[in-house]
Amino acid sequence: DNTVNNTDPKDKVLITILNYVLTQWHYEPKEINDSFSENVYDTFLERLDPTKRYFLQSDIDEFSKYRHDIDDQIKKEDLTFFFLVFERFNQRTDESKTYYKEILANKFDFSTDESFIVDYDKTQYAENQNQLIQNWHKILKFSTISRLYDKVNDEEDKFKEDKNYKKKTFEALEIEARETTLTNMNDYFIRLDELNYSDWFSTYINAISEEFDPHTTYLIL
Repeated sequence: DNTVNNTDPKDKVLITILNYVLTQWHYEPKEINDSFSENVYDTFLERLDPTKRYFLQSDIDEFSKYRHDIDDQIKKEDLTFFFLVFERFNQRTDESKTYYKEILANKFDFSTDESFIVDYDKTQYAENQNQLIQNWHKILKFSTISRLYDKVNDEEDKFKEDKNYKKKTFEALEIEARETTLTNMNDYFIRLDELNYSDWFSTYINAISEEFDPHTTYLIL
């Protein structure tokens, strides 16, 4: 259940306790300031969308007004930033379920010259939905061609061992590779859907606590 209750007192109490424990009881109390806020902001977005396949640049532009405000929100027991990002993340992940299924329903054209950057730290968020879909197309094509490469080699190995072996066609192997990619994506989104509000709130709380101490983590029950 991903529904959000913006007035849930338990969450605000948790923020208050966390703020007090980390600033007053921690072995090395750390000041909650704008630098602290920036790091929490970056960590939380990285945990939600490390490959930049969900959020648009317009989302990031909207989030960025809170980049130096998270410290103030913690002190005020304000969860505005968390709720904004969490609800947008749910929206974007739901939208992406349509993207990947439509892309994998059609065979890929491997004759086109394309580039794909696997170092996501060097990539930008998509400027619009069309660019986001193009990014998804490249991600899924890269995944499929990797599997296809292995399947073609496997067929060659089988033929070398048995000259009577009838190798599968490239077209048949391409379909198999796409179907495997589709199955993996379906499994991935099943696991993603199993994560609920408490799981993502734990992610936010831990982004805060780890800024004080990388070994400090909390489990929200």
